[in-house]
Amino acid sequence: MIYLVLAIFILTYGLLIFRRIRGRSFPIWTSMVVGAILMISTSSISPLEALQSIDWRVIGFLFGMLVLTAGFEKSGLIDYIVLTILRRSNGSNRLLAGIIVGSGLLSALLVNDTIALLWTPIVLGIGSKLSADEDKPLLMPLAFGVTVGSALTPIGNPQNLLVALNSGISRPFTAFLTFLLIPTLVSLGLLFLICRLVFRKFYRKLDSNIARKKENGILLREPSSAISDWKLARQSSTLMGLLIISFGIAEAFPVLGDFGINISSLALAFGILLLVISEKRSILLWGMSWGVLVFFVGMFVVMRTVWDSGIGSRLLGILPSPDPSERAQSVGSIMLVSILLSQILSNVPFVQLYAYNMHSIGIGPSNVVAWMALAAGSTLAGNLSLLGAVSNVIILDATESRRRKPFSFLEFSTVGSLVTFITALIFFFLLALGL
Repeated sequence: MIYLVLAIFILTYGLLIFRRIRGRSFPIWTSMVVGAILMISTSSISPLEALQSIDWRVIGFLFGMLVLTAGFEKSGLIDYIVLTILRRSNGSNRLLAGIIVGSGLLSALLVNDTIALLWTPIVLGIGSKLSADEDKPLLMPLAFGVTVGSALTPIGNPQNLLVALNSGISRPFTAFLTFLLIPTLVSLGLLFLICRLVFRKFYRKLDSNIARKKENGILLREPSSAISDWKLARQSSTLMGLLIISFGIAEAFPVLGDFGINISSLALAFGILLLVISEKRSILLWGMSWGVLVFFVGMFVVMRTVWDSGIGSRLLGILPSPDPSERAQSVGSIMLVSILLSQILSNVPFVQLYAYNMHSIGIGPSNVVAWMALAAGSTLAGNLSLLGAVSNVIILDATESRRRKPFSFLEFSTVGSLVTFITALIFFFLLALGL
């Protein structure tokens, strides 16, 4: 049975990596659906066990956040935020900082995959308006920015959410901000310097283009003109603000968790509330990224089957194992394994699989630093290669669908390896040394 599960596992990730059969591309969620169906149909996991393997807390959280994000997108709020940042960009330095820091901080609040999807056409539009001769020097900072910035909170990316829920940490927001705020901000600053250095010729030329076209460019467009539905914009922004406040209250009073009040249930509740009060509920539902939910449902089934079969423990057994009593060793081994295996499994499925291993060796809610190392390593892994994070694939597909030339696998990895090495060192030293 273990070989059958292994074969299905390889097939699942083959579909995830290539996603193209006879010239036809398939949505990224297709791979996990096929894998889950094969696992069940071959009796590798029973239908009941498959149902029990799904973490409905994650599904509920994602549903709520996707509804609220759809409100931001359909009302024009995302464009409003972007234009507010970029309107102040009188030169390439501010433009680059706006892309990296703006997308990074928004990713910490609205999930990096969503920001990658929404910002890609905007960044491409900026390049067109400024007569940029290539898109790579604008798209790669966007990809790196949404990845690094999303490390800041437990809702910045899907794998962080899995860490927050699987770890059992009572105050996940406090934990993330306490341990990851400084390394994230430092990394965003260094990311700016790296991109500026690597693409210095491009940005020097862009400066002259900005000077010539600034009077008619997108940077001077009035941000309020981006709002297409003011009522939906007010509803979405108000509920998002209240949700963030609610997260803070839940952090301050962990006892509320005993009554089912946590980041998952709160996000679901506010998402449903927007559907109830908005007249555009059908538009919001149709505009949601349902594929994300389907991907996660299939992923839970596949990962649980792989772990129960013994494949997961054997795979992890050949790599360094963390020692909970040794902080530096624990942080180093978890981050190293996270960065390496995320290139094979992609970071979200890897975290789900590795969480089983951490619990099996006795790493629980009290080992906060170890869980933060998992969040940091699996997140930063997205900058090492295109397959390290779903957000990279989203940017690539969104660019190619508009018949524009993005970056190649080699181009991304060449710059990404430098970005990953430097940012990983920052996170390692600050986590390992307790700074």
